Amino acid sequence: MCAAPGGKTTAIAILMKDEGEVVAVDRSHNKVLDIQKLAAEMGLNCITTYKLDALKAVSRSNDSYATTNLCCNEKNNGVTIQSSDLPSLHVERELTEEMNADKSCENGRNCNKTANERTYVSKAEIRKNIRRMRNGPGRNQCSGGRVQNSKGFSPHSFDRVLLDAPCSALGLRPRLFAGEETIQSLRNHAKYQRRMFDQAVQLARPGGVIVYSTCTINPGENEALVRYALDTYKFLSLAQQHPSIGGPGLLGGCEFPDGYTEEWLRPGEEKLVQRFDPSGPLDTIGFFIAKFIVGSKDG
Repeated sequence: MCAAPGGKTTAIAILMKDEGEVVAVDRSHNKVLDIQKLAAEMGLNCITTYKLDALKAVSRSNDSYATTNLCCNEKNNGVTIQSSDLPSLHVERELTEEMNADKSCENGRNCNKTANERTYVSKAEIRKNIRRMRNGPGRNQCSGGRVQNSKGFSPHSFDRVLLDAPCSALGLRPRLFAGEETIQSLRNHAKYQRRMFDQAVQLARPGGVIVYSTCTINPGENEALVRYALDTYKFLSLAQQHPSIGGPGLLGGCEFPDGYTEEWLRPGEEKLVQRFDPSGPLDTIGFFIAKFIVGSKDG
C-alpha cells in the first residue's frame, strides 16, 4: 500500500526470488508507472501494479465487480488469484476445455493433435493467463504505459501487507528542520494513517503479517499508531523483527496544552519496534518500523 516509487516493492520481489506475486498499489497514475518502470528495469515479473487509493483498498461488500480476490492456499503456501468478473470466467472455461481436450487425447479418444502438440496446462498457468487477459500484457511487456485501476480487494486477501504510510517526512534530510509542519498538520497525518491502517487490517488474513513504516521521527505517527492498533484490534500483536538494528520505541505519552493526548508504547513493547534517529550512531535518516502478527479475527 502506497507503494511508489517502488524501492520496497522491488526489494520484496527480489527476496521472493521473483516468485509468487507482489501486488503494489498507489493512488497516483504517474507513480504507478514509476513502479512499473523500475520493475521492468530490474527484470522482475512477479509485481502486479494497480492504481488504487489506500483508503479504498477494501472492496465494498455490495460492489458487483471486484478487480481481484486474492486468497491464501494452504496447500501451496502461496497466493491464488480468483476473479468474480464474467470475462475471466469465460477465459477460465476456455482454458479448462483445452485441458480436457488434451486429456481426451491421452485417453485415446478422437483427436487431431499429434503427440508432440499435446501440452499439459497447470492450474497455476490457467490463473496466470486469466490474470494476464484481465490486467493486460504486464509491466515488462507493456509499451503504452498502461495502468490498471482497481476497485479494491476482498477482506483477508493477502498473506502479508506492507503499509508504507505517507507521513510528515521529518526523518528525511534536509527536510528534518524545514519547519513545514504544524502541530495540527502532524495530527492530521496521524488520523490519515489510522484510516489506512484500518484498511490494511481488513486485507490481511488471520495468521498473516502487517508491517507499518514511516520516514518520520514524530511519535504521533509512529508509536501512537502502534498504540491505536493494539488497543483497537485485540487480535494484533507486535512481533520481533529480524534483523533488529534500530533503537527502541518511545514509552509513555504526551499531553498537549490544548488537552490533546497521545499514548505511546508500554513497557515491553519498545524493543519490538525499530526507531531510527538521524542523531543516532547509525547515521541514517529517521524512520520507524512496526511488525504485527494477525491472530484469529473471530471473537
